[in-house]
Amino acid sequence: MDLKTEYFDDGSSFYPIDPLMLNPEYLEEFAIFERYPKKDNLYRFRCLIMDFDSTPIETVIKLLKSWKVVYIHKKHLTSYEAHIKENLGYILMLDKLETKKKTKVFTQVSTNVIKDVFDSHYNDSVISPKAIEKVEKLVSQVIDFISDSNSLECLAELIGHDYNTHVHSIKVGWILAAFINANKDLFKASYDLDLKSLLIKATVAGFMHDIGKIKIPENILNKRGKLDNLEYITVQSHTSYSLSLLFESGLPKFAMQAILYHHESEDGSGYPCGLKGDQIPLIAKAIHIIDVFEALTAERPYKKAKTPFEALRIMMGENPQVEVLNKFEQEARQNKKAPIEAIVRNERDVKIQRLKERMMLEEEAKKRVEVRLKLRDRGMAHCFDKELMKRFIITINESKSFNLSELI
Repeated sequence: MDLKTEYFDDGSSFYPIDPLMLNPEYLEEFAIFERYPKKDNLYRFRCLIMDFDSTPIETVIKLLKSWKVVYIHKKHLTSYEAHIKENLGYILMLDKLETKKKTKVFTQVSTNVIKDVFDSHYNDSVISPKAIEKVEKLVSQVIDFISDSNSLECLAELIGHDYNTHVHSIKVGWILAAFINANKDLFKASYDLDLKSLLIKATVAGFMHDIGKIKIPENILNKRGKLDNLEYITVQSHTSYSLSLLFESGLPKFAMQAILYHHESEDGSGYPCGLKGDQIPLIAKAIHIIDVFEALTAERPYKKAKTPFEALRIMMGENPQVEVLNKFEQEARQNKKAPIEAIVRNERDVKIQRLKERMMLEEEAKKRVEVRLKLRDRGMAHCFDKELMKRFIITINESKSFNLSELI
């Protein structure tokens, strides 16, 4: 080891960790320290175990259970992070580890993996099979944890936070795994796979459902306001981009279909193909429900997060103006100009007259965007399979953190 057995430090060189995060059978690459109270503005850090190989595992286990917090030197932070990544499944199944800590470590590791896949293929035309293997390896480690409906207690910790594409993808995959496992009778009847394989492949699809957004201009994705019609349909192209990027990834057909069709609506008003009812694959329907639920309950620069109850009430609500809404959606999708004319009178300068008329048309287009969003919030039941929506609410209501009994 390249470390001393004792340090006097202001604390900036050391990183606190929960001993429960350490798998005693795989501790090799870093030393752990204890911290003494500060004196003369410096803490004393004393090495507890420097060489795990020479320490009996029974002793290591006993010591780890006796400590509330230990420290590692920042020089070994990379080794510690690798340890967490390789032992994530072990950590998440620990009964004694707090829910918040499980949520934090799972989110950090998973987000890093997904972000790496997204960022490393920003300029590529296809996602390599090796990249998907990394995601599948991650999912295989955590599937027992995230597919257990009890894990939704942990997920509840993430509801209502700022929207982030990578974290959003993790939450969609997480909820999907729990949803399929809780409704295995329905999903196993639709897919000729053993449950574990189905859960893993479907969760990978959930994690990767928005990969196509790496091809959408950042100024649109990160816009701090409502999207205009052209921006709106540009974002909608992400499903087709996803299919193109994943074409040589080795994902099974049902996972590819789920990713491509996860914005199709039950009444045929969705995209990219306008499929309806039984034309839409079951897992695509499930991802659609989860995707919208997660998006509505996330904080955005231009809107506050809705509570799970509020979001689901909108999603279950029958929209009294669904025909008008679909007309506006089609208008946006086809990037049609608003069917109105603007005429400015009493303006002698023709150029100024035309400029004012164009400004009036642009203002009207913005109003129509706002109306479209308001109409959507009046009810989205036409978008989703009603039976699947009921099952979804029952599943997430199993968590004590979601009080949805009024909707069942």
